[in-house]
Amino acid sequence: MPIPSEILFINKEYLTKYTQLNEAVDTNLIRPAIYLAQDKYIQLWLGTDLMNKIKSDIQNNTLSGVYETLLNNYIVKPTAWWTMVELYPSLVYKLDNGNVVSRQSEDTTPVTKGELDSLVDKARDNATFYTQRLVDYLCDNNSSFPEYTSNTFPDISPLKKVNRQSSVMFSDGYKDRYDTRIKWSIRDFYNG
Repeated sequence: MPIPSEILFINKEYLTKYTQLNEAVDTNLIRPAIYLAQDKYIQLWLGTDLMNKIKSDIQNNTLSGVYETLLNNYIVKPTAWWTMVELYPSLVYKLDNGNVVSRQSEDTTPVTKGELDSLVDKARDNATFYTQRLVDYLCDNNSSFPEYTSNTFPDISPLKKVNRQSSVMFSDGYKDRYDTRIKWSIRDFYNG
């Protein structure tokens, strides 16, 4: 059974032009990350009907007007950065003969888990910024996109708010210091 082709909003060339990704990265790593970014993130803010409309217009070579503006000015950028969120771990780790191994070559040093997490967080910040612009544009121009509000179950209705991740961390109220548990409160952070 042949695998159906998927309509992607961006390609490897777009990623290498507008992100830190370079030409040497295998397209076979990039394509699944783009697909996942569109399906997992972009669809949440476009909704199923609008996403399908844009994909259909791309496939039929009929994308124009406000839909073309939406794609070119508001969809491709968050798609690129959500792709990077999904792609970074694949650039460091791979499945090889049933094992997960880290990628490295003779002239490179692999990044630490903390460095990888930092890269993913920066990509997520960029993705969130561009996603907020997408949502603002759609909310301000929703009358131009009837598919934005036409979703019915089981379709995904678009989210109207981008949740930014908070740096607030909840704890049991203790911190370990030199093998001693010290009680703390949020007031400790305000008082220095």
